[in-house]
Amino acid sequence: MKFAYSSAMFRLRPLPEAIATIAQNGFSAVELLADRPHAFPEDIKGAEVNVLNGSLRDNKISVANLNSSVALTIGDAQHPSWIEEDWMEREKRIRYTLDCLRLGAVLGIGTVSTNGGGVIPASMHQGEAWRLLAANMHRTLPLAERLGVKLLLQPEPDMLLQTSHQLLKFVEELKPSHTVGINFNVVHLYCAGEDPVEAWDRVKAHVGHVELSDAPAAGNHRHLPLGEGEIDIPRFLAHLDTSGYDGYVTIAMEVQEHDPAGMVAASAAYLRNHGFGLEGAAG
Repeated sequence: MKFAYSSAMFRLRPLPEAIATIAQNGFSAVELLADRPHAFPEDIKGAEVNVLNGSLRDNKISVANLNSSVALTIGDAQHPSWIEEDWMEREKRIRYTLDCLRLGAVLGIGTVSTNGGGVIPASMHQGEAWRLLAANMHRTLPLAERLGVKLLLQPEPDMLLQTSHQLLKFVEELKPSHTVGINFNVVHLYCAGEDPVEAWDRVKAHVGHVELSDAPAAGNHRHLPLGEGEIDIPRFLAHLDTSGYDGYVTIAMEVQEHDPAGMVAASAAYLRNHGFGLEGAAG
């Protein structure tokens, strides 16, 4: 198990600043936000790739995942989705995801995460939305297979895929299964009323990446700093450790406009204080 930190916390700051701060606090990897001002695919050309790779190399840090769940450059927190009524809006999501897969391949990132399908339109029932998402996945996964990048679906409050049961059923329906997996977002599953440990045991064979933060009472969709909510984080991390998970756990919270560096430092301190050492050397 390795720990990373999401650059989304620094959405209002330059990406090099985020990378340097995350590395200085001992995290071995960064999860890149596939949006402006960080790593929006249309902006990352040859020169930008070299600058980004140089920043990663100078800070001795890797990339855990490319997060394409929310792209404010092309929409808002929920749109465009995979299951929009308007086919042109669906095409925006598909093209954006294909571009993210290509960027992931160029940067050597093994996984790209996306959202839970989208909010089901009033004109659709769940079965129709399910089939539409599956059809659009089948348009996207062939490129993922050719590039060797796995596309990860995550549970999402109020969207089509909200629970570990739904994720497991959906992922197992898609073939070939090695091109698609699960981005295990602890808070989102907790908001759905699930015990993260039990949910992990249910879907762990398909998990390609984990996103972690704390949350208030179940059902309240907020991403709090570690130790400030109701989730038993040490229990969950200890369970991941004993289960043999050797991938990344990315700390991903709400955007901090005033002191993102302080939040990174606090997260690192929490992990160390609970016996979960970080691979990097704190600055």
